[in-house]
Amino acid sequence: MKKNQLLLSAVFLISLLAFVPARADELAVVVSGKPQEAVEIYRAHGTSYLNAKKVAALYGGQLYWYPVSGRLRLGLRGRSLQLLVGSTQASSGETDMKLLQPVIVRASQAFIPLSFLTDAEFARWSGYETRHDERTRTLIVERQGTVGAVRMFSYSGRSRVSVELAAGASYRAVARGTGGVDLVVDFGVAESEETSKPDDEVLFSYSLRQEPKLVRLSVRFAKNDQRWRVFEQNGPRRAVIEVYAPGVQPPEDVAADEKTGKAEITKPESSEAKPSNLGAPPPSLAPASVRPRRLIMIDPGHGGKDPGAIGRRGTHEKDVNLAVGLELARVLRERGDFDVMMTRESDVFVPLSDRPDLANSKKADLFISLHCNAADSKHKNGFEVYSISETASDPEAEKLAVAENAVLEYEGKNPQDEMAKMILLAMTKTEMINESAAFAALAAKKIGGRVDIASRGVKQAAFYVLRGTHAPAILVEMAFLSHPIDEAKLASRRFRRTMAEGLAASTADYARRQGWLQ
Repeated sequence: MKKNQLLLSAVFLISLLAFVPARADELAVVVSGKPQEAVEIYRAHGTSYLNAKKVAALYGGQLYWYPVSGRLRLGLRGRSLQLLVGSTQASSGETDMKLLQPVIVRASQAFIPLSFLTDAEFARWSGYETRHDERTRTLIVERQGTVGAVRMFSYSGRSRVSVELAAGASYRAVARGTGGVDLVVDFGVAESEETSKPDDEVLFSYSLRQEPKLVRLSVRFAKNDQRWRVFEQNGPRRAVIEVYAPGVQPPEDVAADEKTGKAEITKPESSEAKPSNLGAPPPSLAPASVRPRRLIMIDPGHGGKDPGAIGRRGTHEKDVNLAVGLELARVLRERGDFDVMMTRESDVFVPLSDRPDLANSKKADLFISLHCNAADSKHKNGFEVYSISETASDPEAEKLAVAENAVLEYEGKNPQDEMAKMILLAMTKTEMINESAAFAALAAKKIGGRVDIASRGVKQAAFYVLRGTHAPAILVEMAFLSHPIDEAKLASRRFRRTMAEGLAASTADYARRQGWLQ
């Protein structure tokens, strides 16, 4: 009898241990562009699970766990989601959701399947889009909202600040005395918050804040008594505040043949203005003369069979470079006063020598090459901006240039021979070398004012892709894939978007200084 009891106890213990989820690898976590503490992922029955309490903390909510009944209640932003151990059903009281795998409990702890968090139904309920990158073992959580990214554009005599809006979101403009204006989105949800003091003659600052039951975009003028107006643009839908320098008169209306209606022109003494419903951009201030549009060539480094640097969690440099390049192209096109081309728009291999050749054949006016850094040490982090020089600014810059130029070997070329050919070309490009250095300095300043990683400054090195370009050219090392936090940031769409906005702002600033823009 005793022997049978011991046998049964052993069987029970083995079966209990079999159901205790074994710890797998940790997941790096990035929430709204900011790295968070890593979470442990567990596996049971071939399914990946996260501890329910960790899930609640991840989204800034609370978990109420009732072990006796097996019920879980996830509270988030005033709403709750009911789940039940052993069930594949979830309910918010308004909507029923389906889980691919049931909630489980092990060792007195509840576990939620990871697949539920990445599901579109959970995203709609929570307001967060969750992506699991299996290759890089990263969980990326991006807040979804009705109010998206802020854009700031400067033109001659005027500046614009805009925000993306979801369909159906309503807004109103409220003057703040004679020194500013607020755009209020009632019942709005901001994807992120930000504050900036741009180097701008028209605007002093702008900020986007989430407040109870509304989102507020506050724009403060550089001087009092500046005129402003609010209008809407499409593709994507955006609400725009356009502010005019002192003495500059805004256009009184929109051309009738544009079929856009009439813009709201607001004087400083007005206390409130309702935005007009414009379906297309308003006209620019009438230029004194028509000038040719300048071409910006964007070069996402590496691609195809050349992955570039590979992060500690498996992030491929070529993928990050392309994502930022596409975002930069979108922002520059949204400005409306540049032509934009890319050396590649997909994951294809483009020979290093073909990249400057393409820029030259299209007569590009600026060349921006995008890359990610890597180092033997995991402690090095931050971004760097490079311009061309025959003498590297420091040993690290020289080492980096050698690594980037080694891509020539994919083309069956000898890097040393190719670099020797380029020296003769570079000797005739003194003016472009100086202009590239000026452009690089602007880029470092504009990027540094936006991203939340350290600037490693402006440097020079003999990059092949810069040497062959007949235009001011820079190479941006956006962050270190060898640094765990930098790698996590590069996985975030918000960080990549911010990097692109910094580059777009520096491009516009350089263009203004060259007299290219009205």
